[in-house]
Amino acid sequence: MKLTIRHRRLRSFHALDSMVENQLFALAELARIEDASVVLEHRTEESPAYRAEVRIAVPGPDLSAEAVDHTVANAFRRAVTELESKLRERADRRERRTIAHRKHEANFRIGRRSR
Repeated sequence: MKLTIRHRRLRSFHALDSMVENQLFALAELARIEDASVVLEHRTEESPAYRAEVRIAVPGPDLSAEAVDHTVANAFRRAVTELESKLRERADRRERRTIAHRKHEANFRIGRRSR
């Protein structure tokens, strides 16, 4: 996985970057992530002040999520949680299609027509 982390009006420090890496590697268990781009931003004029944007390139359509919160870590966690739910939803849809396809094949194997 190629990982790009950008900081806008925010100082980069090791604890934050390692948290980003760990969270994204945990997401990699759900799908093969080819490329990940993370933008962490401190918006001084707005409240909540921190914004996190995460884009991941996976097989099929790419996914992205954006979240704002009062701390940069919480904003990033919210974005990753949203991506995780999207990945789980995609996996569930794929599994339902596979199960439906198996049922369809079973009907033809025993000679019944599918409706």
